[in-house]
Amino acid sequence: MSSPTVSTTLQRIAEPARQHTAMAFTTLAHLIDGDMLRKAYHQTRRDGAPGVDGVTAAEYAANLEANLADLHERLRNG
Repeated sequence: MSSPTVSTTLQRIAEPARQHTAMAFTTLAHLIDGDMLRKAYHQTRRDGAPGVDGVTAAEYAANLEANLADLHERLRNG
């Protein structure tokens, strides 16, 4: 069985938000894992401008797994 797509995961996050409109999410980090970040990266355009940190897509891809692990850790730690 394959893992869910990014859009499927986002739909799973959106459904409780629709059902519990008075509830406020304080964090979604526990719903985002390394696999989801990797899939999101592969769906991202790479011909655009560098990110707010000045890193280009090519620079990010050069050390992709370490960059995704760092991003995931930063998400989990707030």
